[in-house]
Amino acid sequence: MERKNSIPPVVYINFALVFVLLFAIFFPEIRSALTKLFSSPKPISASKQSQAIQIQSSFRNVYREAQQFVVSIRTKKTEMIFHPYAFGESREDRISSIGSGFIIDERGFVVTNYHVIKNAEIIEIIMSDGRIFPARYVGSHERADIALLKIPSEDKFTPAFLGNSDEIEVGDWAIAVGSPYGLEKTFTVGVVSAKSREDLDETGQTHIQTDTAINPGSSGGPLLNIYGEVVGINRMIRSSSGASAGIGFAIPINYAKRVLRQIEQNVGQNIRPATLGVMATAPLPDHRRSLGIPSEAIGVLVYDIEPHSAAEKGGLRRYDFIEGANGLVIRHINDLREQVGLVGLGGVLRLKILRDTQEMELSIPLVEATYQKGKK
Repeated sequence: MERKNSIPPVVYINFALVFVLLFAIFFPEIRSALTKLFSSPKPISASKQSQAIQIQSSFRNVYREAQQFVVSIRTKKTEMIFHPYAFGESREDRISSIGSGFIIDERGFVVTNYHVIKNAEIIEIIMSDGRIFPARYVGSHERADIALLKIPSEDKFTPAFLGNSDEIEVGDWAIAVGSPYGLEKTFTVGVVSAKSREDLDETGQTHIQTDTAINPGSSGGPLLNIYGEVVGINRMIRSSSGASAGIGFAIPINYAKRVLRQIEQNVGQNIRPATLGVMATAPLPDHRRSLGIPSEAIGVLVYDIEPHSAAEKGGLRRYDFIEGANGLVIRHINDLREQVGLVGLGGVLRLKILRDTQEMELSIPLVEATYQKGKK
């Protein structure tokens, strides 16, 4: 039987590759075409985009740092669900929701918004690497909308660096990292739109306004500057649709630091909102002259006090001039409202006042007002 020698296909492939190589060597224009074919040329050279590349690298650096301390907060609570088409029919169901938070201590303390964990039966902390921990509640401040949680672990965690929110300026980069709509580790960039927005809600505290995209689920996450420092806690948005409209608000981190100190002094408690029970305003020149208030004195003048309020019980009187609260200068009524909110129900507000040209100090326990029928 006659044997036929067959050449393996690999030999033909090798001959073809050698031919292409020799062809490229002797014909440079072909080599150039092949190089362009297998390379990925950029439409704009790196030298022309050097500044943009530096900014891009800066954002990447911030994200690499932030993903180590930003977490997702998953809560579960039982709610009564009513049947939409059958009157009177209902059932209990466990509802899950997602918020954001960030680690502030290597021992695993996590900051988020109070409204993220309010009424939650189960709170879980989801780490950037996918690990899930059951959170331990440490305390909260209802009016400031801040809560402190603890990861029950002996591991050491990478904490965020808390910056100085007093140093930010309008136009500064503002970066948010969180879990909007449950999309974990979402990174959005904008600028600081305003520094001290007041009277946004009943808290009376100031907020940082930003056009950085903040959506449901971003609450409790950090607002960062270009150095990766936390300058605010993302809290809420203004929008007719419920989605980001470029108007978001964050709690300044300097204010949050004071709130966290209050929470540390009241571990296990939710610091409830309190009221002082006064109406006050900046004094007019005539008021200053008649009451002996120096023209250079800074503060607010009490012109009315609610009956049975904390102010009345604590000894505050009409026409007292409030200069300071808890060691801070009171420049306008929002400063006073902020300090009352910070102390909370059951705390003590320490006031520095001017009464009948005499400086005094009052310690006023912030108790619930008691209104008695038939009395004023």
